[in-house]
Amino acid sequence: MVTQVERSAAAVTRLLDATEVVLHERGYAGTTTTAVCEQAGLSQGGLFRHFPTRRALLVATARRVAERQTTDVPTGLDLPGALHHLRDRVRSRSNVVWHELVHASRTDPELRDGLAPALREYHRRTAAAVTSLLPTGRAWTPEHQRALRLAVTYLDGEAAVAHVLPDPDRDQDALQALLELLRPFFEEAP
Repeated sequence: MVTQVERSAAAVTRLLDATEVVLHERGYAGTTTTAVCEQAGLSQGGLFRHFPTRRALLVATARRVAERQTTDVPTGLDLPGALHHLRDRVRSRSNVVWHELVHASRTDPELRDGLAPALREYHRRTAAAVTSLLPTGRAWTPEHQRALRLAVTYLDGEAAVAHVLPDPDRDQDALQALLELLRPFFEEAP
């Protein structure tokens, strides 16, 4: 027999899943509580029982997406493998949703205030996840953090352009150039 706690957790999961789908398909402006409830198969009352406002639902979705983006990072990848993995994550539906919310927060101060802790946690988790790229015995340094931020920022921009003007050859050339720029930070000197 399913308990009330289990039903409640299942409803929250359905609402967060639905919010991701709606954000991805309709964007921030089209992500209404009605659209989320329709996608989740739940009532507005069910939504507001778990999330007091639309914004609270969106912030919870952002936290979940940020966590998913930094979970299950494979270990033992070489630098090219790690960059390909990072590019796949950056081009994922979850990352599109993340950026939809980050861009919306530019003009929504309350959303921005809610997302700021999630963004700080995302950066912390990202740094922790990629320490496996360092050769054994090397410590994570501020230089590594800056190099990682440069790579993620580039790949985020590349992903946005790739949705509009896909060009696999250009993308591969750019990934190779990024690899050469990052190699001194993440690989032992020969």
